[in-house]
Amino acid sequence: MTKKLEATIQEIKEVQEHFEMIFNTIPDMTIISSIEDGTVIAYNQAILEIMKFSKEELDNKSIKITDYCVDLDERDKFLDSLKKEGFVKNAEVVFRSKCDQIIIGLVSSRIIRIKGIPHTLSVIRDITELKAIEKKLKESEELHRLLADNAADVIWTMGLDGRFTYVSPSVEKLRGYTVEEVMAQSPEEMLCPESLIHLQKGLETASHQIQNNLPFNVFRGELEQPCKNGTTVWTEATVSGIYSEDRRFVGMLGVTRDISERKIMEDEILKLSVTDKLTQSYNRLKLDETMDEQLKLSKITAVPFSILILDIDHFKHVNDTYGHQVGDQVLVELVSILKNHVRNEDVVGRWGGEEFLIILPNTDLEGGARLAEKLRNAVSANQFTRAGKVTSSIGVAAYQGDSAQESIVSRADAALYLAKENGRNRVEYLK
Repeated sequence: MTKKLEATIQEIKEVQEHFEMIFNTIPDMTIISSIEDGTVIAYNQAILEIMKFSKEELDNKSIKITDYCVDLDERDKFLDSLKKEGFVKNAEVVFRSKCDQIIIGLVSSRIIRIKGIPHTLSVIRDITELKAIEKKLKESEELHRLLADNAADVIWTMGLDGRFTYVSPSVEKLRGYTVEEVMAQSPEEMLCPESLIHLQKGLETASHQIQNNLPFNVFRGELEQPCKNGTTVWTEATVSGIYSEDRRFVGMLGVTRDISERKIMEDEILKLSVTDKLTQSYNRLKLDETMDEQLKLSKITAVPFSILILDIDHFKHVNDTYGHQVGDQVLVELVSILKNHVRNEDVVGRWGGEEFLIILPNTDLEGGARLAEKLRNAVSANQFTRAGKVTSSIGVAAYQGDSAQESIVSRADAALYLAKENGRNRVEYLK
């Protein structure tokens, strides 16, 4: 028991170290804070460097990031939107650092639950310098050309017809096309289909604003663009209006930045947060989120779903006989079997220890029981590495108008208990 506890502690420590390494590698300010009062509970190095906080202040939780917003109305609107939608993407928020320096941040936030309590995970990109460049570009077209031709980001101008009027040379490094080739491209050739929708809507909105003498709304968003070699690249674009001295609209100014590395880091963090380290199946957090989504969907549409709870029979005997490394290998091989016998839309995850939970969308009780029997047979027929033959017991339950996931899980647990009581290596379900 002591060795198992020590192994579990070591595993948790390794996951934490891996997470902290990725967390601190992100170049943008990244924080986890209380949604209620803004108290920072986790942060990366960028927060210390940009906001000039001390490590002691953050570690002692004496800093509330929301207190450093310059515009309190802007802050309250941001928090209201976050609480209502569950996330906010690319919101421009002005902060004041500890040394009274103004910092303009592009904030993307999402509500996450830690021990059941809602917190905010925020990535804040410092665009202060970019905003200064944008201002200078608007003040002088000559300066615009000078900066654009030498910038690492792609700077461009466009008319309301969706055609470029200028593109900086850095586009060739980003997409592989020359300036001349890009200038000749249609909107369909500039953007991937889903991102093209953003451009089309943006052009419609801009045309309406200009025709009605309304101010141009700055657009910020992530866009996927095709490259000459057949791949695609994820970029972040900021688009604003260009006006002449007499306030006449003359076009749109865009700044496009390659965010491929950031997307990879974001995907890695997301994967790490929902993946069981040993088996690489989903973890308890992902299973809880998916089950809540299924409950909401079934309440609205009456579409059925089922869950299976699978437990390895006599798993303690495997560990005691062959050692925990062999036991771990059994869990890894088991997940491989499960994934090979479920549909793409089914969700397989580690519920705890040697128990696994499978969520089956659009599946009634009979369908769940059939799949459970198929899985039971596949497990019992497999020759596990070193451990040999291993069997499993499975409990099945289906949605019955449940108001919370605890009720459907309770029925599956009871069915699993019944399968154990009736001799193991069997499937049971409760209607």
